[in-house]
Amino acid sequence: MLAICEIFYSLQGEGPFMGRPAVFVRMSGCVKPYCEFCDTPEALGQGTPMALATILKQVRSYGCSLVVITGGEPFLQWEDGLLQLSQQLLEQGMSIQYETSGRAGIPENVTGIVVLSPKPGQWPSPGIISKAHFLKPLVGDDPQITLEAIQHCGFPANRVWLMPLGRSREKQIVRMPMVWDLCVRYGYCMSPRLHILAFDQKKGI
Repeated sequence: MLAICEIFYSLQGEGPFMGRPAVFVRMSGCVKPYCEFCDTPEALGQGTPMALATILKQVRSYGCSLVVITGGEPFLQWEDGLLQLSQQLLEQGMSIQYETSGRAGIPENVTGIVVLSPKPGQWPSPGIISKAHFLKPLVGDDPQITLEAIQHCGFPANRVWLMPLGRSREKQIVRMPMVWDLCVRYGYCMSPRLHILAFDQKKGI
């Protein structure tokens, strides 16, 4: 059994898979202290217990090959059934992208693409960063902290996607020019949050 917040079909709104149709499996639970800017507070609770077979059936019902496993913090449930769910998804020919802050670590035996999205002031250790395929940091009003952290860890620039901090359309639009300029200056990729730009703070998108 896994604690699930929601399962839905949409487009990936951010990062290296931006714009691709995907099934989202949002796991429940996160690591304290919670971020004051969290845009999915509904995922911080206990969620709904679901059997692996039920999850797999619902995911397959959408007929989509890309599965985004997110949270909350999904790797909190790795040993409680997420590893087994991931294996079953792969056996069904699906691709997996994990969205994680790194605050619960990254397991050694992950099979899939790990997109690491560190939060300002909560930068993961080098051992965690080395297990990520892409780095997708949030950038707030003081970008220097994030820039120094990226440069210190030596992550390849073409696998870094800077993303404006903000859970509303207004905050995204305000910070996008700054993030754009930083990406041009340092050779990083830019990730707007398409679902917020299109639907503002609507849930289930």
